[in-house]
Amino acid sequence: MNTAPLSQGLVGSTQICQRLENQYYYATEYDTKNRIPYYSLYTLSFDKCGSRYDGWFVEPQLADKNDPSMVHISRANNNIATFGSKQAVNVDYTRSGYDRGHLNPQLYHCETEDSRKATNSLTNIAPQVPTFNQGIWNKFETTLYDISKKYCNFVGARRYYITGVLPSNNRFISIGRVNVPDHYWTAVCCDSSGANGALRNEGWSAGFVGGNVNNSSIFIYSIQNFLPTTSTTLFADYKDQNGNTVKNCLFNPTKADNIINEIASTDDRFIKEKTSLFSRVCKHIYNGACDLYNRLFG
Repeated sequence: MNTAPLSQGLVGSTQICQRLENQYYYATEYDTKNRIPYYSLYTLSFDKCGSRYDGWFVEPQLADKNDPSMVHISRANNNIATFGSKQAVNVDYTRSGYDRGHLNPQLYHCETEDSRKATNSLTNIAPQVPTFNQGIWNKFETTLYDISKKYCNFVGARRYYITGVLPSNNRFISIGRVNVPDHYWTAVCCDSSGANGALRNEGWSAGFVGGNVNNSSIFIYSIQNFLPTTSTTLFADYKDQNGNTVKNCLFNPTKADNIINEIASTDDRFIKEKTSLFSRVCKHIYNGACDLYNRLFG
């Protein structure tokens, strides 16, 4: 990946190809007004993780496009005012009462130490209620990882994820600098377009939404109900049997429904839904521009 995804309709946003030490790892659409990401786009590694990384990085290209690699916060102190003009910095979270909530989870990136470090860019972070971040959302991330390892580890499988937030209208930290999102959400595609034979029927997909509040639940949707007007462009392109390019994730709806039921059975706060309020919220907040996934990975 050496170019950012394209976008239309996201006012005040900047596209970032997240780079550390001259290596690209994932992509983010960043809201420079609210100083939080709209969403991050990433894949998943099943490698065994080392120790968790606790340092933080800022993204200098928001201030200078000629400086594309993220910078450790300790080396950015002399320019913190410049960096902070368009993004959140560490001081915004200090004593705020909120966690630094990852969109692209560090847990999902165990292939190298730098891949874990790269998730700790503050442009991949939004304020998250501590009990939500450390409680049900953490359990959701772990459950999705385990389900992906169980059901999306076949030959030819490709794992695509997009995690985003829905900004609030009036919740902020740091005296109005950083928006506190109302919701966190994730869409996943286990794309089987690269598989052969019967394995082409093993693909699946799902969508998840959780309120950024205490005592939250995770609502689970089929991808068709999650984004009924844009699900065909959320994920990577694939080739059909005749070699034609189709803008979609290749998955088996029956397989997807079975996996959704399995996820929902693991916790009473994982709730299967049929009708998505999120699609309406996405349309009005994101101006319908919820189709960036295929432009990064397609």
